[in-house]
Amino acid sequence: MEGPSNGGMLYHEVQESKLCAVHCVNTVLQGPFFSEFDLAALASDLDRKERQMMLEGGHDFVPQESHNVSLDGDFSIQVWSYTSFWFSFRVFVFRLSLETET
Repeated sequence: MEGPSNGGMLYHEVQESKLCAVHCVNTVLQGPFFSEFDLAALASDLDRKERQMMLEGGHDFVPQESHNVSLDGDFSIQVWSYTSFWFSFRVFVFRLSLETET
């Protein structure tokens, strides 16, 4: 990860691969707080908790693959939100409808 790219006034990471979540989280937090390995560990923890909840709920189908990180490095919004537990911010997800009224 690279440091500030604009003279230190505002922290910004140069985009690497498809690690948008890593760069987005670090830009919001204004520092290199999370790496792709940190977010992958959070995704793994969320996967484990989700599987446990499904088993406790009596569900027979428990997915083994991750729904919180893809093989090419994309992370779910749940992982992004999970990072907020270490800082004083909350993530709100809004739905934008592009449909127009007729």
